[in-house]
Amino acid sequence: DDIEIEGREKVAKEESVEMGELIMSIAEKLRQEGKIEGKLEGKLEGKLEGEKETLINLLKVKYGKDFTKELEGKIKKASEEKINKLMEKFFEITLDELKEILK
Repeated sequence: DDIEIEGREKVAKEESVEMGELIMSIAEKLRQEGKIEGKLEGKLEGKLEGEKETLINLLKVKYGKDFTKELEGKIKKASEEKINKLMEKFFEITLDELKEILK
């Protein structure tokens, strides 16, 4: 009986070690996925910020002094959806339409 109990204890310890290694492996994979996701989000945010700066510069050229600091601030705070809409309509958009989109 003692031999059987010792055998079971040994098997239980081995399974416990294997389970711990499996958990650590899964945790490491999740950390790596999180790092990749974080890098991707950072790149997308950087891309959006670059698009906003480009749009601001183009609108300054297009509207001159009529393009106010207030409008610039609104573009800096605008969603990706609004920025994409403004980029798509850049050539035909009027100043009033720009203000309406940025409300």
